[in-house]
Amino acid sequence: MPSVLAICDLRRRIRRHLNRRRIGEDDYVALLALDPPAALRGLRAASAPIYGERRERWTVRSLTKALGPAISLRLSLTPERGMSGTAAIRRLWMRAIGTAAAAKFLAGDRGPLSPDEAYFFGLVHATPQWIDQLSRLQTGKRAPSGFAAECVRSWNLPRELAAACGVGDPTECDPKIRTLLERAALIADLAGFGGGDDGDTPAPVADVEALAMVDRTRSHLEELLRKVGLDFAEPDLDADHGESFYDDDLPTFGVRSRTALDEMALTLLACSGSESYRGIITALTAAAVRHGSYDRAFYTKWCRGRGQLVFRAKADLSSRRIAVDRVQPTAAESEQLRAAIDEERPMRLELEPGEDGGVIAALGVEEALVVPLNRSFESPSFLVLDRSLSQEPIRPVADANPATAMSLTGSLLVENLLLRKRRERAQKFASTDGLTRLLNRTMGLHALDQEIARATRSQRPLAVLLCDLDYFKQLNDSYGHLQGDNALRVTADVLRQTVRRSDSICRFGGEEFLVVLPETTAAEATVLAARLHTAVEERGRQIGLPLTISIGLATSRFADTWETILHRADQALYASKDRGRNRFSADTADLLEGVDESDAPGALTGAPPTPNPMPDQQ
Repeated sequence: MPSVLAICDLRRRIRRHLNRRRIGEDDYVALLALDPPAALRGLRAASAPIYGERRERWTVRSLTKALGPAISLRLSLTPERGMSGTAAIRRLWMRAIGTAAAAKFLAGDRGPLSPDEAYFFGLVHATPQWIDQLSRLQTGKRAPSGFAAECVRSWNLPRELAAACGVGDPTECDPKIRTLLERAALIADLAGFGGGDDGDTPAPVADVEALAMVDRTRSHLEELLRKVGLDFAEPDLDADHGESFYDDDLPTFGVRSRTALDEMALTLLACSGSESYRGIITALTAAAVRHGSYDRAFYTKWCRGRGQLVFRAKADLSSRRIAVDRVQPTAAESEQLRAAIDEERPMRLELEPGEDGGVIAALGVEEALVVPLNRSFESPSFLVLDRSLSQEPIRPVADANPATAMSLTGSLLVENLLLRKRRERAQKFASTDGLTRLLNRTMGLHALDQEIARATRSQRPLAVLLCDLDYFKQLNDSYGHLQGDNALRVTADVLRQTVRRSDSICRFGGEEFLVVLPETTAAEATVLAARLHTAVEERGRQIGLPLTISIGLATSRFADTWETILHRADQALYASKDRGRNRFSADTADLLEGVDESDAPGALTGAPPTPNPMPDQQ
């Protein structure tokens, strides 16, 4: 369906007018209010079942709000190509907007429609004539009977509006609305906006009320045209210059009319470092709209077991959400989807006569292009592309190269991300303990070695805690190994929640844990050690296990290595064990002022002795 405002001379005037001002919502409404074919296409886009929004009554403003500014502007100013001879379209256009203006005044405050709803009904009421004009421009002959109704069958139009436009069940339209539209068309004819295909204006039979509306309707239309830079009085508005529709895009759209494979490839490859599938999917769908000259792009997963397409993401120049995310393809569509996977090439889906469900019906279009991705996966993916706004036909041969480029590039990006995630998981498993999710012994010693070197260079303090679960063998024997594993996980969680993010924790071996505390003095480390052994004991009470730990504390000295500092921490740990467990000990006699030395040589201890928690050690 062509956009009237894309006719060359009209487009130039609108462009000059809009380039002198900042475009806002009122401009979108003004453009759409003067463009019946664009309003029909917008109504189809807003009524697509996949968005889940179905309204029976629309106004031009409510339609622009539903579609968003980008789609509203593109509807009127996206060009149609390959058509010339616009005189008949101009006459039909003037009659349609004249009827809309008259319907708005006739509706008043007590009619079957509000004034703005009546304007919309009047704007699109000549749908069969618009479809007939398009058919004649493309084929040179009139459309067959019933052709208009078949064309709009997939549009999901409001039933009342479709009936009023002559493409639905006549019984679903209020007779008062039909009368209103007939009188509005009469006023348009009286105002000089009528005309058949040959330009002959019928001689209407007027009443007093209709005649009184003529001047008011003309004045309102002059105001509407002036808002977008058009002048009702310009003589060439009704002339036929044999011009084709304008073939340039306003920069407002940000959408290319031709496919640039190099730009598309660069756009997609720019997200090769994406850490999520969503980033790749977003880039794919956006590239299809920006560089592939498509109006909408959907990313879908094909669940072969259920035979459903699951819609995951979309790019359509709007913020509308996908409401129907699972669609059951028809038998013909399923066959095309399988062929696309097997032959690894894009396939065209089209509306089948008599079919009401399926992908095409959910999108509210006549045709779409499906592009397979990752065909070797258990659940392959598809890009579903359409040109529902511009109405440019999908040509499988011409669209094959850019679509295939998107398919291959997208598949490589997904596979690359999958490989990177597998490598990251392998590296994580190689560096962490599977049970506690802490660093393993190798990585813990590596972290300690690095911190010793950093402390030596910066002359900053460094502390180490060596922790050991008390009576862990007896706990396993009394409560079972599953509870023993749970005790290790719980202890690891307490350590993780208590220390800083800059500290390193590793499972040193068996029931032992190593905590490396950079830039931590001995006094600060003793406070942390006290918090740790009390927190572990409290957590043990919460889960019903006799869980305690003993801690050995050591600080770095000049020329220390990881072996020497761990040796001192191990000696302090043994001091804690010797003095009754569930405590911490340090490897030096002067760590804290006011703390008495213990009997263990070279060690200070904290926390009072507690009874042995295990039954066989009482």
